[in-house]
Amino acid sequence: MLNAILSPVAARSVVVLCAVLLVLAAPLFFVGGPDWVSSTLLKNLWNFGHVVFFALLLVVVQWFVPLTHWHQWLGVTLLALLLGATVEVVQHFVGRYASWGDLFNNLVGVWLGLFWGQHLGAARHPNRVRCARVLSLLLIGPALWLVLEAAWAELSLRRAFPLVNSFESRAEWQQLVFNPERIGLQPSTTAVSHGEQSLQVDLMAGGYSGLRLRVCYGDWQGFNVVAMDLFNPEADPMSLVLRLSDVIHDRGDNHYDDRFNRALLLQPGWNRLRFAIADIARSPKQRSMQLDALCNLGIFAADLPRPRRFYLDNIRLE
Repeated sequence: MLNAILSPVAARSVVVLCAVLLVLAAPLFFVGGPDWVSSTLLKNLWNFGHVVFFALLLVVVQWFVPLTHWHQWLGVTLLALLLGATVEVVQHFVGRYASWGDLFNNLVGVWLGLFWGQHLGAARHPNRVRCARVLSLLLIGPALWLVLEAAWAELSLRRAFPLVNSFESRAEWQQLVFNPERIGLQPSTTAVSHGEQSLQVDLMAGGYSGLRLRVCYGDWQGFNVVAMDLFNPEADPMSLVLRLSDVIHDRGDNHYDDRFNRALLLQPGWNRLRFAIADIARSPKQRSMQLDALCNLGIFAADLPRPRRFYLDNIRLE
């Protein structure tokens, strides 16, 4: 394929470059990579890297050994599955997590490199190669869509800053992390302070019940307060806890004294809450909060005597 569109010298240069990239990238299967603090975009890009790696690998392989027969295609596919499964098993022993999604992405990358990396004129079954090329492009769709969707969400949230979240768009909803067995979340028009809808939060009784919201889309320095609107639909006050943490805390030991914690008592009706950024910056006991690297905002309750509901809207900096 490369010889068909490039000069011999240029084609060799591309193959050498691909080989160098493969050597540099191979250790990343076992070290480095995103963690739970990392953005969705980085996680999806990292997963998409499996597609790119194996596609480049097959381009390099076919420079030396053209794979033009269906028996070779089947053998390469089985070998890719075996190699991918081995990598996933090894990752389990080096602190990484095995993933069927990674195995699928490996296979898609193999087919991309296998069928787009060979010259149709030299193929024994050119029509089969054409069909396989179309199939490989279709299969790359889900992984590519996740990358594009995450990129659009990140761009949208950075553009909206200093509005942190108003729960209006899919991008905003994707920032929520919660345990559906302990909390129910859904959009609502019952109590809205900004836009067309708010977040309805249904907390379970007993134990821990709460949500976490990613807020790492702008620098909080230069602002005076973080404000948010919470609505309590019942006649009884409700006790909650607000927490804010930065990347140092979240990648550290998760100590209570290393983040911002504030007890809340929601009165019936609207509660317009405002918290000074200066207080947030001073909240860790041994250091200053990294206002340019705040990661997560959490709201939770512990040991509620009965299920409770509240509405959250319009989290913003002022």
